[in-house]
Amino acid sequence: MGDFISATELAKLVRDTKKKPGTDYLIVDVRDEDYKVGHIPGAVNIPSHDIPLRAGELIDKYSHVPQVVFHCALSQQRGPKSARIYKEVVQRRLQVSNANDPLAKQSIQVLKKGFVGWADTFLVKEPELIEGFDRESWDAL
Repeated sequence: MGDFISATELAKLVRDTKKKPGTDYLIVDVRDEDYKVGHIPGAVNIPSHDIPLRAGELIDKYSHVPQVVFHCALSQQRGPKSARIYKEVVQRRLQVSNANDPLAKQSIQVLKKGFVGWADTFLVKEPELIEGFDRESWDAL
């Protein structure tokens, strides 16, 4: 999985009030319990261990979304692996679909440096870009 997006680039989407999560873009947070410590606004939480079973469900629900971004804590293992699995399922679906399938144009990316990089970038200067932030639990991680 080689397509990465920076926190700054993704933040432009999240800040854009004309763009809606789940319609114009989708952020898939594949962390487990640490999702509850804080997350990107509009992110959908599907733990990485569930992605192999739920990729088809994601595709069914969000095939119309042009941009899908996966991330975990650091986006070194779980995020990229989840994006790869999702992309493989998309490719299998495209083999049996028609040429006008919106999935053919869907961009699948991974957030560089994951949620840790996102929090490092925005926690102080734009805390509204982190929902449900729990400082005590964050410091305990």
